[in-house]
Amino acid sequence: MKKILVLSLFAVAAICGACGKDSIGTKPMLTFLSYSSSPVIASIGMDVNFQVKDGDGDIENSFNFAAIYDTKPLDTAFESRPMPGVDAHKGTNLTAEVILHLQPTDFPQTGDQPILKDSLHYLVFITDNAGNISDTIVTPKLEVLYQ
Repeated sequence: MKKILVLSLFAVAAICGACGKDSIGTKPMLTFLSYSSSPVIASIGMDVNFQVKDGDGDIENSFNFAAIYDTKPLDTAFESRPMPGVDAHKGTNLTAEVILHLQPTDFPQTGDQPILKDSLHYLVFITDNAGNISDTIVTPKLEVLYQ
């Protein structure tokens, strides 16, 4: 009888533990997927693709990113862009692909002489409507060509 009780408790604990691993939680998660081009031509711009996951589906607050140029070190100043509307998913688990559209103006040139080529990577995080902030991720390094 005691063996059956111990085995039953072990089975219930294993099932509950497995269910807990599937839960996303309220903190949004962000994963880099790809760049639309590599290298990027600054006068054209590009898209950066990410996967977002959120346990309560309210990730429509802000998409925050900072471009880190290797030849032009600056303070990390994050820009904020609105997230796409996902009203239909409020209160449910959400997994979606989000695209950050970068225009030619997002690739500034410095000084009097144009930069011929440079490399950069991005620091990115998202904020949901409840104020939960994802971890900040770092995208892979990317060559930028100025023409």
